Amino acid sequence: MYWKRIASLLIAASCVTLAAVAQTQTMSADDELRGVIVLLRHGVRAPIESEIRASSYNAQPWPAWPVEQGVLTPHGTKALNLLGEWYRARYASLLEGSSCDKRGIYAEANTSQRTIASAHAMLDGLAPGCDVTVHQAPKGKRNRLFTGASGTAVNQQQLTDAVDGRMANNPDWYVHAFAVPMALMYHVMHDCTVLDKDCDANTPDFRTVRVKDGKAMPRNAREENPVTLGADFAEHFLLEYTEGMRMEQVGWGRITRADLDQLMEMNTRYHDFMLRTPYSTQVVASNLADRIRATIEATASGKAVPRELGVAADRFILLDGHDGNLSWLGGLLRMDWVLKDQTFNATPPGGGFVFEVHHSRSTGKNTVQISYVSQTLDQMRYLQPLTEQNGPSIAPVFVPGCSGPAPAYACSVEDFSRVVGAAIDTNFLEANDR
Repeated sequence: MYWKRIASLLIAASCVTLAAVAQTQTMSADDELRGVIVLLRHGVRAPIESEIRASSYNAQPWPAWPVEQGVLTPHGTKALNLLGEWYRARYASLLEGSSCDKRGIYAEANTSQRTIASAHAMLDGLAPGCDVTVHQAPKGKRNRLFTGASGTAVNQQQLTDAVDGRMANNPDWYVHAFAVPMALMYHVMHDCTVLDKDCDANTPDFRTVRVKDGKAMPRNAREENPVTLGADFAEHFLLEYTEGMRMEQVGWGRITRADLDQLMEMNTRYHDFMLRTPYSTQVVASNLADRIRATIEATASGKAVPRELGVAADRFILLDGHDGNLSWLGGLLRMDWVLKDQTFNATPPGGGFVFEVHHSRSTGKNTVQISYVSQTLDQMRYLQPLTEQNGPSIAPVFVPGCSGPAPAYACSVEDFSRVVGAAIDTNFLEANDR
């Protein structure tokens, strides 16, 4: 059929685009790279409580981790060092050799240990030996760059309606849609035998039973959807894999690398509904998007712009947050990405958006090119050095309303600012002074 032929041509063209962009960055003599903004998720960390659930649903004990819950691991630190080295090589023209006082780097992280430590780990690879400050909110204060708005400015009922409305107010749809990966997850969580160490065959089925305060009760998908647990457990197994644990430890030996992708589909789809729904993206990402917009304008013009991050002279802006920040911003600006070894719109540790600001010497025009950069899961797992032959995944990102043709999908700075202005809600912006 005609539409199938067109689809085949489009898929073939997109594959060529991905292959082209994934190579070493090259620029024409007319193209001047003026600055880069990198918004990252923190590196590999130990699982948090939502990914453990008080061990209520796993028939065997979770593997031991070298650090406390939610803390960046030494392995995760090394992976970020390697990623920082890759960024240093890729953007050598911006980082001006080896002089620490000329680097023009601004770094900011959210308030958790894993984001602050991840920023330092990246900087150790990006600017080794240089004492670059990682800006953060005062102790005990929220950093609204990453957490967004709160309080009376947010309509909580509208938040609930926006998410429920995408499922026609039927949370059981989610359960049916992901019945297959949840069955696989149940197998991983439960299917040990008396021959396995510490096997408790009486562990409840997370799909139908909820354990709250130590008491088991029938699960209500509206109160706590089982897909939420499936998404969290999948993230736990992803962390085990990228931490470099032996495969007999990853999912207690009941997960293959291919299974991991199937299970992580629940995670990315969970983020799609919970984090990429329009009103929630405005609440949390409006402030971040507007700060990035202002910083891009300042970088392009070389002049101070209200609400920019750092100063106009800074050429490398590093922002270290969480996977949610990437999903919220992606949803706000309707940006999607495809990493070669992972699920659609995946947000793995250390990955994130890269905004490159370019200037044409001949026309004087300024553009922004956006990509999503991430080490592959195996590069993280095995701590592989990132080289021209074995570089990270680089996915070009199309911004509806401003992107030009492939492979760059460049937006003019003016059009990008217009798209951001139309997407955000100014009621959710923090004050100009920080």
